[in-house]
Amino acid sequence: MVMKPEPVYKAIGKLNPNKETRIILMCPTGETLNQKKAKELSECENIIVICGHYEGVDERIVKNLVTDEISIGDYVLTGGELPAMVLIDCIARMIPGVVKEEESYIRDSFYEGLLDYPSYTRPEKFKDESVPDVLKSGHHEQINLWRRKESLKRTFFKRPELLAGAKLKTEDKKLITEIITGTI
Repeated sequence: MVMKPEPVYKAIGKLNPNKETRIILMCPTGETLNQKKAKELSECENIIVICGHYEGVDERIVKNLVTDEISIGDYVLTGGELPAMVLIDCIARMIPGVVKEEESYIRDSFYEGLLDYPSYTRPEKFKDESVPDVLKSGHHEQINLWRRKESLKRTFFKRPELLAGAKLKTEDKKLITEIITGTI
């Protein structure tokens, strides 16, 4: 089943897009969604998302309307509705006011090209494992340093390819050397 061009053209025409409107087609052949793309799209004034189903949409829609083709990964779903929800959630959380504090999303995984640090909550001790002492210390500078080290360590061991594109500071490179040599 391929979506016919006429209904899609009519629907988009009713939305009255302007030259700056991004018309996104969710499809497996598109650019893979990442944090950089989501950040770019979060700065757009108007976005229209087209979701194909089964075989997608007529190619004339792609050639004449679509500004961006986006995929959420190397697999195929029955339709673009779930990928569209993923895209919308990813973009929306960077719009001021959606997430209460900007700090909440700029420290998340991938925002600076690294994985997020581990999170802990109560109880303080669970199954013979405790929350790290530094997190209970109240010393914000030490807590931030611990978080950065853990973020770098987690990225190095779980997704080392991310380090090539990450925004690394001079101190980060030193910490990575410590991670590699096992001194952390």
